[in-house]
Amino acid sequence: MCLSLEKKFRLMTKLFQVFFLLFLFAPFNFFAQTTDIADALKEHVRLLASPEMEGRGLGTAGIELAREYIIDEFEAAGLEPIGESFLHPFQIRVGLAWVPAYNIVGKIQGNNLDLRDEVIVIGAHYDHMGYVIRAGEKVIYHGADDNASGTATLIELAKYFSANRDQIGRTIVFAAFDAEESGLHGARRFVGDSIVNPADIKLMFSLDMVGMLEEYGGLDMKGIGALDGGEEIAARIAGEKDIRIKARGHQIERRTDTWPFGSVGIPAIHVFTGLTSPYHQPEDTYDLLDYDGMSSVKKYMAKLVTEYSNLPQLQPSSSFVAAARVVDGQVVELRRPFFNYGIISHTGSGHHKYRDEFFDANAVFNFGIGLFAQFHLSDKFTLQPEVLFDLNGSKWVEDNFRRQSLTAPLNIQYNLFSEGTEARVFVLGGPYFRYNFGGKQGGISIDYDDEFSETEWGYNIGFGLEISRFHFGFTTRRALTDIYQNESASGEIRDASAYFTFGLKF
Repeated sequence: MCLSLEKKFRLMTKLFQVFFLLFLFAPFNFFAQTTDIADALKEHVRLLASPEMEGRGLGTAGIELAREYIIDEFEAAGLEPIGESFLHPFQIRVGLAWVPAYNIVGKIQGNNLDLRDEVIVIGAHYDHMGYVIRAGEKVIYHGADDNASGTATLIELAKYFSANRDQIGRTIVFAAFDAEESGLHGARRFVGDSIVNPADIKLMFSLDMVGMLEEYGGLDMKGIGALDGGEEIAARIAGEKDIRIKARGHQIERRTDTWPFGSVGIPAIHVFTGLTSPYHQPEDTYDLLDYDGMSSVKKYMAKLVTEYSNLPQLQPSSSFVAAARVVDGQVVELRRPFFNYGIISHTGSGHHKYRDEFFDANAVFNFGIGLFAQFHLSDKFTLQPEVLFDLNGSKWVEDNFRRQSLTAPLNIQYNLFSEGTEARVFVLGGPYFRYNFGGKQGGISIDYDDEFSETEWGYNIGFGLEISRFHFGFTTRRALTDIYQNESASGEIRDASAYFTFGLKF
């Protein structure tokens, strides 16, 4: 059919007007959508970090208010409870008391019949540190970034996926964890109580402190390398969303709710914008957060989870499997990495033992600090070399004898008990070498040229406890060589010391 020139002109004019309006209002609509999300996130954080919530401390009236708010938001989002309600109750022991705690759990069923039995968990802890009384005043730890920011993002993701159910293949479970600040208890009980069968969980995200994107300069996705192909997809979508990914890799973060999942072989990613906010301080308030940045994180996670939910397979990466124990082709728990290192201190006392006399010298304060490494040779044995700057000595009749030394213990640790990779109790023993390079006998410099030995050999024995990154122990050290180059008038004199040790793994 032919159109007249006049009709063609009118049609082209209308089309031009339509395209002009689309061009004019599309950026506005996008900006309005972004602003709406940022405003919603801000309102969630404002309420969760308000004085009425009293810092959302474990077992307090404030955390009950937060819990009711999250349940209302989950219901409004259209989530389905797992079981009879959204609440997963448990108890934890604090001192002599058992304190009730509650995870809040809902789900959206996947849309792909072949994938819907597999689960992606998105979690965020909603508890914080509560409040303290100082000089008669209530000081509230508001916990805006830690972790009202993650809880707010969790709520908005629940609303997004509920409105876009047709886009997700796998089932998505949304979990607001309680009691994270007191030891990841909520996430541990979620996994341990099989609220969702751990074998069905293919991937987990922990939104923990996501409120400082611009100031931090990017987004950490630690653990994304534990998922086969995870880093590549995360990087591609980050490019599309103009987000810089900082920390990544296959190692699971131990200090947030990722660890109970990762420790049983589930790839678990810590979504994090750093410690740039006033971490664990009363000043962590809602007005400091970057809500446009939180909106960007929410949109990034929505796109990322949507894509992961529709992949034909979600499986652990080879690097993650290499660090795990595998049974029947399935990762069942993480092994300790072969190599760790950190800083260690030795604090105690030392004295000289007179082997040919009936007495020993009195003790003086001893101290050492330095670095250690750990080589986990098997489930039972760990080799731990150390290099210490060491102040050691003894009380003498005239004055104190004080040496400055470099001491290198080399201990084998034998595990008496271990709980996965999180805790172990061990005994230890091994040799040490000491190089003495300074010190005073009374007010006079120690003579290592003609009188006192510059080197010393001996042995260590002791025991220790390791919990996560922290090491506590007790060690005794006995010299097998004399402090003198030649035997003194009092016979052989050897160093002896005992130390409490504290270490921190990097």
